Amino acid sequence: MDDLIALAGAVDGILQAQAVVDTHYFVAISGRPFSASEIEKIGAAMLAAYRWQYILSGVQEPRFAELIASMITAEQGARIGEALAPIVG
Repeated sequence: MDDLIALAGAVDGILQAQAVVDTHYFVAISGRPFSASEIEKIGAAMLAAYRWQYILSGVQEPRFAELIASMITAEQGARIGEALAPIVG
């Protein structure tokens, strides 16, 4: 359980950094100016997409969730849910 939480946190840190870099790249090559608000929304959308692709699609997959639930207590499941809450949004 602790390893799953640590892994999700580490991957999320990488995704946050990648979303920033990719947002800047997208804005730079788009050929039009964006407001600060628009750039923020683009970055948030990229991060949400990356989180879905690399973290949430796995941990929310029903077979995975069922397998994990069979191996942990309800308290441990709550800890995992708490740790993933900022990522889920």
